[in-house]
Amino acid sequence: MINKDDFMDYVGYRNTVVEEKIEECLSEIRSGKTEISVDRGDLTDSELEYLYQELDKRLK
Repeated sequence: MINKDDFMDYVGYRNTVVEEKIEECLSEIRSGKTEISVDRGDLTDSELEYLYQELDKRLK
């Protein structure tokens, strides 16, 4: 059974993974690349959707 602290650590880790991918994409865009690809790795569909939403929001 997973306790609350383990679950929160996992959620924090996942958020960190997604945030790192967002920063990688933003860095590529800022360097002038017009096309980027996201190495999805083990991101879930909802994490990938969040990543795209955040990119859109941060680029506006």
